[in-house]
Amino acid sequence: MTQTPIRPQTGRPAPLPAPGYHLVHRPDSLEGLMSGTTAAVPQEFGISVPLVVDHPVRNEGSRRHELHGPVETLRQGALFVAHRYFRVPAERPVVFAATELTVTEPDAWLRGPDGSGHLEMDLLLEPADVVGGVPRGLECRADLRIDGRDCGRATARLVFLMPKVYQNHRQRGRVLSRADVRQGPQVMARSDRPQPSEVGRVDPADVVIGHGGIDEDDTLTVQVLTEPGHPLHAGGATDHVPSAVLLEASRQTAFWHAASLGGFVPADCLLTEWAASFQGFAEPDLPLHCTSTAGPAERDGEGRPLRRFTLVLTQGARQVGVIRTSVLQHC
Repeated sequence: MTQTPIRPQTGRPAPLPAPGYHLVHRPDSLEGLMSGTTAAVPQEFGISVPLVVDHPVRNEGSRRHELHGPVETLRQGALFVAHRYFRVPAERPVVFAATELTVTEPDAWLRGPDGSGHLEMDLLLEPADVVGGVPRGLECRADLRIDGRDCGRATARLVFLMPKVYQNHRQRGRVLSRADVRQGPQVMARSDRPQPSEVGRVDPADVVIGHGGIDEDDTLTVQVLTEPGHPLHAGGATDHVPSAVLLEASRQTAFWHAASLGGFVPADCLLTEWAASFQGFAEPDLPLHCTSTAGPAERDGEGRPLRRFTLVLTQGARQVGVIRTSVLQHC
């Protein structure tokens, strides 16, 4: 086995507060063990990382570990493996076309007395569309454990684009995002945002959605606030809205919607499913909206309230992505 600490990429803004990741390659050949690289065939890896305790947003206002840590761990691990082991050129932009995380044991996500926890991830990466021995995509599957307890599973699909293809894609997307909207960042007063307790947070500065409205069919529409100075932007992309912002915005929207429909207290809610597929990038300087449609009220196997939501992210004249979530009243 080869073990490698994953460190932040240089030449980028400081990352979100995070401990060092440790990745272990489980090669199936002597060549892979000796060279530290691997052929474009499915490969297994293990990742071990302490879960963040004192992040300014993650876990704030919650007694549970949240999905941010595992999603970011999967993202960083898959990118590191793609460049280090599968030799994907660094100049090829990566698109996370789809990411899904499912909680299989809610109680395993409860934080200990000091808030700490340790995440382990068994990761299988399968190359796709291999050209000249280098994959242009990766299919990722992972099993998750927190403090040794099985707690969930995750999948992701990565696409590595040629630079020109990426540039054309971004240009077309920006034209559609600018349709029927005025350019310029949208600044929303604190009074126009939900109370932190309504979205499962404590600090008003951590609310990343603006007040919306619920239609007669119980559909909720909110504006996603994309403020570059927010801690969720640190270490992320600067030319588009980072995935951490979209995850937090979808979490807050789903919690707020669940509470508005009754039967849910955001402080005791847990996302048990987060499945996102993206058709493009969200531009950081243009209005971004999220429309949430609720499914029927349900109960999980323990009789606790459960509700599923479909969230659609739109910007201008285009759909940026679709996120399907499940909110559990975990108490």
